[in-house]
Amino acid sequence: MNGVTNIIKALWEAMTRTPSAEELAMRELDEAKREHLQMLTALDYSKRMVDYHQDRIKRLTAYIAKGVANDD
Repeated sequence: MNGVTNIIKALWEAMTRTPSAEELAMRELDEAKREHLQMLTALDYSKRMVDYHQDRIKRLTAYIAKGVANDD
């Protein structure tokens, strides 16, 4: 029973101790890396959407120009 008590005590101390500055910095760095990856994904998506809308504008402009030319 004493072994279980020691394990519980060690877990409690690990959970309640104040993290070191290095541990906090590592956590913040990890968070920054995750956010950076998310923003790279958003950037990639946005670039593709810009291309998509530019292609739509070209296609629709050509379609309208062709339609106007056929009406003459």
